[in-house]
Amino acid sequence: MKMLILFLKGLLIGIGKVIPGVSGSLLAISLGVYEEIMFRVQNIFRNFKDNFSYLFPLGVGVLLAVLFGSKVLLYFFETFYIYTVVFFIGLIVGTVPNILQNSKRNFKDWLVILLIFLGMYFFYTKLELPEFIPNSSIFSYFYIVFLGFVDAVTMVMPGISGTATYMMLGSYTFILNLFANPFSQIGFCLLFAMGLIFGIFLMIKFVNFCFQKYKNMTWNVILSFLLSSIFFLLLKIIDLIDSTNIFSLFLLFIIGFFLISLTNKE
Repeated sequence: MKMLILFLKGLLIGIGKVIPGVSGSLLAISLGVYEEIMFRVQNIFRNFKDNFSYLFPLGVGVLLAVLFGSKVLLYFFETFYIYTVVFFIGLIVGTVPNILQNSKRNFKDWLVILLIFLGMYFFYTKLELPEFIPNSSIFSYFYIVFLGFVDAVTMVMPGISGTATYMMLGSYTFILNLFANPFSQIGFCLLFAMGLIFGIFLMIKFVNFCFQKYKNMTWNVILSFLLSSIFFLLLKIIDLIDSTNIFSLFLLFIIGFFLISLTNKE
């Protein structure tokens, strides 16, 4: 039963990686597995059997959600765009009480949160690179490795949406197609994996250091990333909300919020 629960949590974390504006690591915090994952990955060989039995079902869930969920989510995104986004806004907002309990905030902390929020707003809304089209150039190969590193950063650092970042980098379509059809682009997948694996181990060490030395500030930075993710998603759908869908959207928001709230109590 424990492995099944971990697998299902991995599925939800993997889905969070595909939805623009949603952070898989933020959902991992909501599901109560984030710090445990960080600790077990960094100390994987100290108690390999126990760590592997914990990480394996989570990893399988994430992998399946990314490989197969990308196609399903692409359908829901194209067919029920606003409803899908609002459900995930509910999931993210449901994370807020859990993060607020992990840190204290004074005026200086709120100022830092505001500055980071404004920086993330500028990053997601004002910066946008041309659409990335891979080719056989050295630059293209190095850029794909860089995209793997970006995925690792957004995977480990809570509140930073990998898909929103890829949209800003003009690489969201490329990444979505890579996840949906990995075996037809095996060379690109290997390059992406190089950056991903290196980035994961580097970022895990960095995040663990931040939690050990600056735990309160780290949680406040995560909170600012979370707020910017919510704002980014709201900007995407605000013009689509009207009197015909507001009740169903509110219902989906409540379902998402309480779904995460229930996992916080586990």
